[in-house]
Amino acid sequence: MRAGRGELVVEFLADVIGALAAGALAKANEVGGRVVVDTYDTLRAITTGKLGKEGAVRDVEEDPRSEAAQAALAEALAKAGFANDPELGRHAATLRTAMAGFDDSGRAAIEVGDITGKVNVLVSHLVASGRIQIGNLRAETGDATLAHVTAGTPTPKKG
Repeated sequence: MRAGRGELVVEFLADVIGALAAGALAKANEVGGRVVVDTYDTLRAITTGKLGKEGAVRDVEEDPRSEAAQAALAEALAKAGFANDPELGRHAATLRTAMAGFDDSGRAAIEVGDITGKVNVLVSHLVASGRIQIGNLRAETGDATLAHVTAGTPTPKKG
């Protein structure tokens, strides 16, 4: 059974508002670092720009778990004609993707267990804005190499 237009609009609004609410919580709790904050701020700015005011967005930001605040924002978006806006949808999806890579402590986590190879082991080019945990690397013959691993927030270069 296919969803009707009304169901798709409700689903879309729930997705955008859910992303805004989750982003507001992440920002308030410092989860996800700069990537999540910047992505949230972008979605927030686009939403307030489209509405021409920030009242309903600010209400969700101040109380992200408030169903009344979320409903008010959904109504404002629908009345303004943005109930299925592709730009809002793209930025909501980008925010969800940014948030998906972080653990409960707000850090990106890459966990690699023990790696054993018959001949040579190479672990290379791992990058995380948070922590990287790697188990034992062991090559039965040859080399065990760990190269180009970067964890934590990069320090800006002085220019």
